[in-house]
Amino acid sequence: MGIVVDREAFLSSLSLVQGIVERRTTVPILGHVLIEPLDGSIRLSATDLEVGISTEVACKSDGAQSLTLNARKLFEIVREAESEQISISPLEKDWIELKCGRARFKMMGLDPRSFPAMPSQSVRKGADASKRGGVKVSLTITAGVLAGMIDKTIFAVSPDEARYNLSGVYLEACEPGKARMVATDGHRLSMIDRQIPGFAMEGGVIIPRKGLGELRKLLDQGGDAEVTMLFDGQLASLKRGATEVSMRLVEGEFPDYRGVIPKQSKYAITVKRDELFAAIKRAEIFSNERYHGVKLALSSGALTVSSTSPEMGEATETLDVDYQGDEFAIGFNASYMLQVLAVIPSESEVTLGLSDEVSPGVIKTPSDTAFTYVVMPMRL
Repeated sequence: MGIVVDREAFLSSLSLVQGIVERRTTVPILGHVLIEPLDGSIRLSATDLEVGISTEVACKSDGAQSLTLNARKLFEIVREAESEQISISPLEKDWIELKCGRARFKMMGLDPRSFPAMPSQSVRKGADASKRGGVKVSLTITAGVLAGMIDKTIFAVSPDEARYNLSGVYLEACEPGKARMVATDGHRLSMIDRQIPGFAMEGGVIIPRKGLGELRKLLDQGGDAEVTMLFDGQLASLKRGATEVSMRLVEGEFPDYRGVIPKQSKYAITVKRDELFAAIKRAEIFSNERYHGVKLALSSGALTVSSTSPEMGEATETLDVDYQGDEFAIGFNASYMLQVLAVIPSESEVTLGLSDEVSPGVIKTPSDTAFTYVVMPMRL
């Protein structure tokens, strides 16, 4: 009795689910992948209780039973195997044997009955969406468009777990038929709009960063077909083919982001994205290792990017711009600037909106007028 599965297909499926598993966990079962035999396939599932992912892979099985194995060790074994097939067989108690050609591995599993319910299963067993005060809605969108929206917001999510309402990307229907994603960490804000015919949602939801990251990986598979993301109470899920990512939404109130977006800027400087990115990247070499500050100084026809380190030296680079206003300088975190420029297509132009040394800067690009980035200045 056991399971025989194609190595390449098994490795591809394991690479999807093992990313959920935490490297360090006080609950051993959360470090395992659940393997459940189906009719002609097996289902692989992993969860950290907040985010879950499950997928199926074709196999041959003969009376196999559900089992769990350490996700990362199993992935490493299958990755390094040279055989075309992997055989999984139960031994005594919870011990499992894996055969990969002439290689043999013996692994200790855990009782599959102790594997926790996936977020989708636990929420579906609860009250309905209306009783939880949540929303029940679907977002149907092409995979490429959704991937682009995630790419242009997820980098601005706060890494501070204490600021739980900033720990994800906010999704709302800013108007009928238009979806908006917003992320902020309190120092910068990234916002993207896309026309989605028929999309409507009362209020909004905060999608956790980890779940959104796993969902983003899934979007790279299967081409640019339409996908549907479901929201039901405090659950969000997306299924593509045989793979489903599900997650608990972040509870809390997303801040009123509209108030921090400048309605207009005194000056608008247009510069080539590649030139600005390269200049900031070079200036960052001498920026403070903790604060990464760089100075942007405007003068007639020029934008000068610079940084100074009293112990190491200084860097200065001047770019040609169409500017005839007053001279002034403003400081920004180089990382915040580079991260947004990285998601703007190469060879594009960017417009930098500035007013004075203490007001937020606004970055837009003519190639995507529905994208807005706001970044707070810093003292240098």
